Amino acid sequence: MKTHLLVIGLVSLCLHSGAYALSPNQFTSLEYHVNTGVASTLPYAADQLTPDFTNAFSFITLEEELSIKLVTFIDTPNRDFNAKHINIRVRENVTTPRKSKITIKLRADNPQAFGELSGYKKAEVDYTEGNAAYSVSYDLPYSPNDIDIQHVNIATVFDIIKRNQAMWDIVSDIYNQHKQDLIQTVVMRTHGWEGFVKDKRFNDIEMEFQIWTPYYRKPRITFAEFSFKGSDGDKARLDEAYQYINQQVKSVGFDSSHQGSKTNSTFTITEAFNQ
Repeated sequence: MKTHLLVIGLVSLCLHSGAYALSPNQFTSLEYHVNTGVASTLPYAADQLTPDFTNAFSFITLEEELSIKLVTFIDTPNRDFNAKHINIRVRENVTTPRKSKITIKLRADNPQAFGELSGYKKAEVDYTEGNAAYSVSYDLPYSPNDIDIQHVNIATVFDIIKRNQAMWDIVSDIYNQHKQDLIQTVVMRTHGWEGFVKDKRFNDIEMEFQIWTPYYRKPRITFAEFSFKGSDGDKARLDEAYQYINQQVKSVGFDSSHQGSKTNSTFTITEAFNQ
């Protein structure tokens, strides 16, 4: 018992103390997001691109190959994990099942807020509407044969998480207190296409276009975005690319009902959670 309490105390210290903070230079992964609408250029839950879409967003060339994923998140109705800036995601890669994974993501307003962490997959800065959001994430692979993402056995998810001590230390306290209350969000289907910007200044940056829609089409809502990734060593040029892409998307003029985090938006449209 004393050992368990010590682990909990250390995790709490890591998450909330600035004394052993991560430094900004540890956030080496950058991801940029530009939300958009698609108007009538694509049908709802489109699984292929159309000439109308391609003409509207003519600044980019996207490949026809489609990537499909299913995503759901886990928390209590009162968002106890979220209160500690923890997100738990289960993502099934339908196109490539072996790439399915469970992710624990910690979020903070700045690098110093994380405390000392180790063993994470990546430390990342997300830029949306020019605002920076910092995250540290841990991943574990799983087999879709073991988890039905439409009806998640939450105990099975946490049994898999226990295989990684760092991940388990982060979630174990809240899980043990609230495991009877945990539920999943609606399942979101993501359709994605990869491609490149036509502008020669940025045509080596790999782009992605994604559409998120509820798997059961209720509520009938769409989240759509362009995104790209890079490393902090190339930040100046990535910032320039972001400004260009953002300008091009905004000039198309398709309003988006979704701005910001797709995770938060998924919780918002799930009636079981107290908003």
